[in-house]
Amino acid sequence: MNNFQKIKIEGKEYYIIDSIQNLRAEDSFIYRKNKLTMFKGNGESRKYVGSYTGTSGDRLSDFFEYDKWGQGKENGERVYTPIQNKCFFSKTNLLKYMYDARIEYQRQEQVYKFDISEFYNKRVETVNNLETEKIFFSIYDVSDFVDNKLSRGYIRSDNKIWDIWRKLVLPKISYLSILKLLPIDSQEQNLEPLYYFRILLDYQFRSIVHPKLTTSTSEIVVEEKQKRVTKKSPSREGQQQYRKKVIEHMPQCPFTKISDDRLLIASHIKPYKSCINEDKVHEAIDHLNGLALSPTYDRLFDQGYITFTDKGELICGTQLTAYTWDRLNINPNAKNVMRIYPEQRENYLEYHRQNVFQDDINDLI
Repeated sequence: MNNFQKIKIEGKEYYIIDSIQNLRAEDSFIYRKNKLTMFKGNGESRKYVGSYTGTSGDRLSDFFEYDKWGQGKENGERVYTPIQNKCFFSKTNLLKYMYDARIEYQRQEQVYKFDISEFYNKRVETVNNLETEKIFFSIYDVSDFVDNKLSRGYIRSDNKIWDIWRKLVLPKISYLSILKLLPIDSQEQNLEPLYYFRILLDYQFRSIVHPKLTTSTSEIVVEEKQKRVTKKSPSREGQQQYRKKVIEHMPQCPFTKISDDRLLIASHIKPYKSCINEDKVHEAIDHLNGLALSPTYDRLFDQGYITFTDKGELICGTQLTAYTWDRLNINPNAKNVMRIYPEQRENYLEYHRQNVFQDDINDLI
């Protein structure tokens, strides 16, 4: 078990023994009042989780410990076969999703059939009124039948929380992550796993790249226009100097050890747009607000899949699978193996942990 990544929920530690990541909130699943104008229909409450045939089918069966996908039919009628009864959503995660999605609810960069800003406060109130941190539910199999050549695996639940989360998620920019957990301190043998369902928002729609939320959509539009007029970005020369100084200060990528500056990116710790939006242009060109990273690791850091402590120790989030971490040659548990030297970067690193990193740092250290 020592090779499994760990996560802390309500102070209790769990091993992440497996995960299914990046299950997009497809239009067929979206609640009717959240739909985009380009799509028709009212949406259905079953959620696609993968194909149940071939190698991917074995993967799906192993994950849910269920191998009867698409067989729930007797005399031509559907039979709702139970899959797991130890699934849960986290109140904290649902609230975080709503916080991250607040700008899109208000600004509506996508074109919705309804004014979704009218629903925001009521939906946040609904989540706040949940009585427990973990909200457990059961799932059952509503897949395409085995005689349907599409062989798509779907799950559904009749528990109230299933209806709640459907009403929260926005189309195209949201996705579901499912972590398969085992408690670390349990002495029981053959313990059944828990399935932690989390909803997440695409990086580019999170609040760090948007203006601060104001009271109305029109005010936000006005605010953006004013910013374009009154706020100046660093000159091209200033940006070139920033890159030069970052690489001089940190001459190689800590992951790959590459020192060829043609292959290095001066990655902002506090995002460039956040600096500009906050009228802190000096931070946008401060070389201490930068790390020299090769492209893959720049993307991991820039989009909040990894971060660093004030001591420079690497912290890996839980948004990627163990397979992906292995291919990246990163051990999520080995905090002391790979590190940066963070002197005078502490304030920027704190901002990254709190505003860019996609997990709650307290759940991982």
